[in-house]
Amino acid sequence: MKKTRAPHRSKSPRAVQELSRLAAGLAASGSRIEDAFWENLLAATIHGQLRTGDDQNLETALDQLYETDPAGYGEFIHAIEAAIECSVLTHKDRNYDVLMFAAPVLTWSRFSIPSGPIPEPMLASLRAHLQAQVLATDIQFSLADYLFSPDQLPRGYHLTHELAKKLWVASAENRDLHMNPRQLAETGRFLSDTRYLLGAIAVPRGKPMFQWQESIGTSQVGKVPETKTQKQEILLAWQTPGSEVLRPLFQGCALELLLPDGFFSAWRMADRLARPYSMHATIDFLQSTLNIPASGLRAVIAPFFDQWLEEYRISFTFKDRDDVLYGIVWALVGEEDETNDTVAQIETTLRECGVTHVTLLDNRFPLEYCEECGAPLFPNPEGEVVHAEFPEEGKTSSMHLH
Repeated sequence: MKKTRAPHRSKSPRAVQELSRLAAGLAASGSRIEDAFWENLLAATIHGQLRTGDDQNLETALDQLYETDPAGYGEFIHAIEAAIECSVLTHKDRNYDVLMFAAPVLTWSRFSIPSGPIPEPMLASLRAHLQAQVLATDIQFSLADYLFSPDQLPRGYHLTHELAKKLWVASAENRDLHMNPRQLAETGRFLSDTRYLLGAIAVPRGKPMFQWQESIGTSQVGKVPETKTQKQEILLAWQTPGSEVLRPLFQGCALELLLPDGFFSAWRMADRLARPYSMHATIDFLQSTLNIPASGLRAVIAPFFDQWLEEYRISFTFKDRDDVLYGIVWALVGEEDETNDTVAQIETTLRECGVTHVTLLDNRFPLEYCEECGAPLFPNPEGEVVHAEFPEEGKTSSMHLH
């Protein structure tokens, strides 16, 4: 998922040039000490841009680096994310490392998927389980008292940074952050979607924030378990109690909790895992609603481009008809592009779901949407982009599929 860019003012060619120069210098660095030199200069320059409340220079520099210096682009996007989600905060004469984190929830339902304020007792239970199952010992942290949909996450870099700063201060005071629902966007209705619990952590400089940073036992005498294994164990320990706490909000919904982590890392992880999750949800929905097996469906896969490949759209039809029943978007995430074997991932997921009839179109489709409702248009087997139309007898609500 790519963030919708916020309205901007005007760009400064000099600022864009300086940002690009520093990112290119970091990408070309030949030593760790040189890395630190470029990182410090780049971080200071990015912070200066964030203070202006305008993302245009950052976005323009990113676009230029994407086309001219892929390595510099990678360093620059990581530097922007670091400047937004983490910092050093001085509070009451103490210095803290602070980090904005997210705990994503994948969910699907034929009914409305909730977002909105989290009741105080539920928030207290979530705090207790996060502390017990995920976060390092003896830390201070905050939670926003709101369950965010993707539509309600801050739009753009400086707005995300503004929310992070509020969460950082709350974490240093070990209190939660109240969100005003009237200041947040409305949530669209989707069959499958993601929800986010947001918070921040404050620890004395250099101390661990998460349990996988601590030595939490050994698999053999003198052998520390691998971090990947630790993270999987922590995820499993978090999923059961966390799901039980959230269950009252998610009546009639299936849900899967993901690993809480730094905001951008958790966001990308949720975007990646939401794609196969949405595919499974879609096919389960179509099977039960239309009363047909997955083998009775056909999937049509096609790439959609703006300046470059942005996403694949997958249409579902009856296997012996061309009318598009429903469609989902498989967006590219992070550094994915045309060189990745994304189509193979989609086909593997379809087979796991029981869909064996697959049509792959190699046209370069432009990103097109319905002029009336704004929904994405999806490819039919003949290579035309059309509005998905669910049969009248199967319609249960006016929702879209991600």
